[in-house]
Amino acid sequence: MLRDRQSSRREWQLIGLLVLIMLVKGALWSLAFPLWQGPDEDDHYAVIQFIGEHGRLPDIGDELLPDEIVLSRELADVGRLDYHPEQRQGWSAGSVGLREAEFAQLPASSRTSTGLGTVAKLAHATPLYYIIAAVPYRLVGYGGDLLLRAQVQRLFAVLVSAPIVIIAYLIARTLFPTNAALRLTIPTLVAFQPQLTQMTAVISVDGLFFVVYSLLIYLCLLILRDRLTYKLAVAVGLTFATAMLIKPTINGFAPLVALVVFYDGWRGQGRRWSICWAAVVMNAIILMPTAWWMQRSLRLNQDLFYFNPVLKGHRLVQNPFYDYAPLAHMADYYRSVWGGIFTTWWAHFGWLDTPVAPWVYYLLRLLTLLAILGLAFKLWRAWPHRPRTVDWQQGQRMAPVFVWAFLALTIIMPVVLLQFYDLTFWWDYGLGRGLQGRYWLGTIVPMLTFFTLGLLFLLPTRWHTGVHSFLRIAIVLFNIMALLNYILPRYYL
Repeated sequence: MLRDRQSSRREWQLIGLLVLIMLVKGALWSLAFPLWQGPDEDDHYAVIQFIGEHGRLPDIGDELLPDEIVLSRELADVGRLDYHPEQRQGWSAGSVGLREAEFAQLPASSRTSTGLGTVAKLAHATPLYYIIAAVPYRLVGYGGDLLLRAQVQRLFAVLVSAPIVIIAYLIARTLFPTNAALRLTIPTLVAFQPQLTQMTAVISVDGLFFVVYSLLIYLCLLILRDRLTYKLAVAVGLTFATAMLIKPTINGFAPLVALVVFYDGWRGQGRRWSICWAAVVMNAIILMPTAWWMQRSLRLNQDLFYFNPVLKGHRLVQNPFYDYAPLAHMADYYRSVWGGIFTTWWAHFGWLDTPVAPWVYYLLRLLTLLAILGLAFKLWRAWPHRPRTVDWQQGQRMAPVFVWAFLALTIIMPVVLLQFYDLTFWWDYGLGRGLQGRYWLGTIVPMLTFFTLGLLFLLPTRWHTGVHSFLRIAIVLFNIMALLNYILPRYYL
């Protein structure tokens, strides 16, 4: 027992070190990106600035970007330069020129003026992250220029994203009660995954959303391992409601929560009324903020959940293609999952305009295929000796098959739902919404868990220690290589 406590304490110390490294690494990455080079970064910041300056949420009539951000877009060359080694963005002394001093000269009145008339894409988006981020906006660097205020927000994004490492450890500890190596390898892979590092180092709601999404997965695992209690019901309800007010794409997780609750009701024959009332409590917690957002979104966006950029004129459709057949769309969509979405999940930086070398993607695809084969091989070979639920609950073996099926669904569900959402956009507006890899990073913990397990299952047990060391070292080097060999040359060298 004493040895177990010492081992647990050591693991937590290592996870604490990983969190510290993630904070330092995130700060370095945030400094590497010129202003507004993260996806939708200027639009996310605009909402934070509006709340910080006006002390309220944007409402009808507040659809325009502050002039300060519009002018800074021009200074930062956002969207103007294609990726070529000889082209540099606005902070370097290359073909565009050094313009950092000009950001500081933007007039203070331009923080709130909107005379330039540029539409703000996210002014009426779900507001929770922006409300929270407006606190450091007011308290830290408020009197500084735009660069200082934006950097404060980037560091805040790094701070609120770092707990994903802790949640990755909790998930791994739940799945592998007897395997200390996996409990450290999986959080390490999460901490240094390059695309996650970028998305948590720029101003965006995504970093906190990934944390909440991962926490929801963890809470569902606790229900599957133990039972649905009132405490867990409240935790799931609060987590889901929080995610809903950050990004409504969490709707795709609702069927999985329902599945977990129904499963617990099926196995808990003597406590079904308790499960039923716990589910009522959970849904009450979720529905109150969701109903508030739906009525607000319907009033502001003419949609129950989202700002529609086509309907609002933010995105102009030319040569629309309305008659995309379902099967043809499905074939193209899933081809894109293995193609562009695969690369933008791993490492495709800036505004998805800075890839790494092709051989890196080829290697990652090969390893992914090997991991899938390893999982299939293990499932076939070990099926007669598969872990039992009681052994998992007692901490004697890894999680049983139905838990892995649930984790697989957490990965598959967002892709399937977005397929249908994308098709309806083609039919209604003549273009699709698509799935970028960054949208899929909420499932990063189960995805990297399957990736690691699949590779381990292909190899003899005596090699596993070496595989763990290889994966940990490789992901750290991949992260460093991405920063030094691709991001810094993209903008500065």
